[in-house]
Amino acid sequence: MHSMAKTSKSGPDWGRLKQVLDRPVSLVGMMGSGKTIIGKKLAQELDLPFIDSDARIVETAGITIAEIFDIAGEAKFRAMERDAIRTAVDEGPAILSTGGGAICAPDTAELLCKRTIVVWLSAAPETLLGRICSTGSRPLLHGDDPLGMLGQLAAERENDYGKAHIAIKTDGLSAWSTTLTVLSALDTHVAVT
Repeated sequence: MHSMAKTSKSGPDWGRLKQVLDRPVSLVGMMGSGKTIIGKKLAQELDLPFIDSDARIVETAGITIAEIFDIAGEAKFRAMERDAIRTAVDEGPAILSTGGGAICAPDTAELLCKRTIVVWLSAAPETLLGRICSTGSRPLLHGDDPLGMLGQLAAERENDYGKAHIAIKTDGLSAWSTTLTVLSALDTHVAVT
């Protein structure tokens, strides 16, 4: 697969961006914001590993996240999440997709903000719900009003997500347009920091 740097003569040189990235790029945001799909596209464009903290937790635990919530509770899940993220960060430059509530835990937020470039992918609750295939796999959306719950969670988490170094609104953007927007914002961010 050709990267943009190789195929576009007029576009930004993402090869330079990859060379100057000295830490992981962490994607934060609500469920349905595009952290996984955008993360994979960013990793492909920058030729970096893609790490999904939720997938690592499931792999380590041998059970689903919903089962972890049911059996051990959210506090245990957040501890497992912090450990998975710390391990990923220690592995060096990569694209890291985090769970929706990861940055809401103070010690995880500190780890992300100090040791990664944090990108907040945001979208309206209606957009998020439209992107979520099944609310059954989302423990925090079990109930009669998933849209209302998304709105409530977004409001509760806004200050935590606001700690991000970069914020991108994804409403109305295709996955590819969002990816290019994030790459451009990263390029600007590393140029000024």
